[in-house]
Amino acid sequence: MTTSSNHNSNHTHDLGHSHDHSHVHSGRALSRHRLRIALAINTVFLLFEVVGGLLTNSLALLADAGHMLTDVAALLLAVFVSTLAERPPTPKRTYGLLRAEVLGALANGAALVIIVGLILWEAWRRIGTHQDIHATGMLVIAILGLLANAGSAWVLFGSRNVTVNLKGAFLHMIADALGSVGAIAAGVIILLTGWTPVDLVASLIIGLLILWGSWGLISETVNILLEATPKNVDFHEVYDALMEIDHIKDVHDLHIWTISSGIPSLSAHIRLSPECSDTNHWQDCLYTTQKMIRERFGIVHSTFQFEPDDFKRDERKI
Repeated sequence: MTTSSNHNSNHTHDLGHSHDHSHVHSGRALSRHRLRIALAINTVFLLFEVVGGLLTNSLALLADAGHMLTDVAALLLAVFVSTLAERPPTPKRTYGLLRAEVLGALANGAALVIIVGLILWEAWRRIGTHQDIHATGMLVIAILGLLANAGSAWVLFGSRNVTVNLKGAFLHMIADALGSVGAIAAGVIILLTGWTPVDLVASLIIGLLILWGSWGLISETVNILLEATPKNVDFHEVYDALMEIDHIKDVHDLHIWTISSGIPSLSAHIRLSPECSDTNHWQDCLYTTQKMIRERFGIVHSTFQFEPDDFKRDERKI
């Protein structure tokens, strides 16, 4: 009968659609500003921590510096791809470059896994060897690192759920803060007891924290690229809600996916009852359906194909 999208069904929807895009745009602009502040903090301290780790011969500090290096790269990448995501759609790229942020987050997660491998390799290489570690210098640098990580996390806190890149960056700051806590604990133990192997233990804990954060980030980005149903949307609940609407007899080819972080989308074929399609009542059904999807599930981008009861649909699978 018809195919219609939520953003062009009527003037009211156009206004709501524009408002939603304006809100997303302003949120991303603020997020980029926060990313730049966090980037400046981390870049300055990264240089300080690398030099300090080399001078004190602390693997825990170097491991934390390795994580901070990925944070700096992640923040740079996040700023870059968020700028790309603002580019308007074109005939060749009808969604623009929104998924540049997703690809950036995936690259960031993969880099974290590589860093963990390097940390574990260096820890293995140092097992059974004596290492002279300057505990006082290690402790001072780790405390400063904690302040830098906590400051960056505080800056990003308000935007942590805007995009998958920002979520990843925020999680990196938290993991780095925990890593700094581990380095501080190792420094205190070495200073009090002289037991240097605790540095290896701390580096392994930091590595596991990085791996935990990167796994969640990779999983989320892969789900977006595979166009999986968003975690905060229940497919069956959406289906049942559609079937509860008057005059809807059947729903098929229901797809729910994420274009980019915070932009869920939905499409479906809907078979209407005869009294609805025969009387051209489908416009009201369209408005009611899109309004419910938007208000109940927060899905602004929805496209529905309405079909009469006797419509012979294509049974071929994708």
